[in-house]
Amino acid sequence: MATAPTSESLHSMTGYGRGSCENQHASASVELRSVNGKGLILKLRLPGDRLELESKIEAILRGGLERGSVNGNVRVKILDAGAVELDLAVLQRYLAAWRKAEKKLGLEAHDPSMAELLALPGAYQGSEESAAVTKAVAKAVEDAATQALAALVEARQQEGVRLGREIERLCKNLATLLSKIEKRLPKAQEVLAGRLKERVELALSKIERTEPIDLARELVLLAERADVQEEVARLHIHLDRLADKLRLGGALGRELEFLVQECHREVTTLGNKSSDSVLSEFVVAQKLVLQQMKEQLANVE
Repeated sequence: MATAPTSESLHSMTGYGRGSCENQHASASVELRSVNGKGLILKLRLPGDRLELESKIEAILRGGLERGSVNGNVRVKILDAGAVELDLAVLQRYLAAWRKAEKKLGLEAHDPSMAELLALPGAYQGSEESAAVTKAVAKAVEDAATQALAALVEARQQEGVRLGREIERLCKNLATLLSKIEKRLPKAQEVLAGRLKERVELALSKIERTEPIDLARELVLLAERADVQEEVARLHIHLDRLADKLRLGGALGRELEFLVQECHREVTTLGNKSSDSVLSEFVVAQKLVLQQMKEQLANVE
């Protein structure tokens, strides 16, 4: 059973919606299918004699959607079509041409059926459409498009609930890994300090420079390069903002993508600064989680 979306749910870009409407003169149906996209891309298919309605449908859809690639199919049926008159002169010319072709091709004489003749261009003419019918068609199409949009938005919200839960799970995984990194930092820094001291002492001994002030200065510079406290602090800030945005919900795809990009930047810097194998494993795990988040956010409006 689908979970009812709340005002706090994210909006997915994937969904389907259908609407239909019928009035005194016409009936119309509109089907909408949407998938993810960087912007809002609308591709509509309308009957050839109703192309003037495309801009009206697009305006309706743009009023309710911000992102996604949307394909729409519009069908129209006239309920009180005017009388149809057969053009007998045209039918007679078609029949004469048919018989002449049979004779020249040496085919056995066989008159076409009435259905075959009526399928030929110009075989009949309908009465001119009245302004009332044209207006009724437009009204039916617009109402059907509005219904289809509402159904599409609801479907995208339903999918957004599931997306939000998955992204929240990934955020928790990222926060757990960050907590493990913080617990590991004192030990990693202790090991690093000992390693740096050995390397600096070795380097200084080779060039016969043993002044304590030189050793201290070198250690300070190397320690500063390995300090990841700023990256850890910024990761906490980004994760808090992600949590706030997820609680807010709505069409937040671009904002969430930006925050994940910033998280990836800090994690990459943290990994570049770290020479501890355990920290490196946590960083790799964080990058994997961020990649999964990026893939999920590609479907968020």
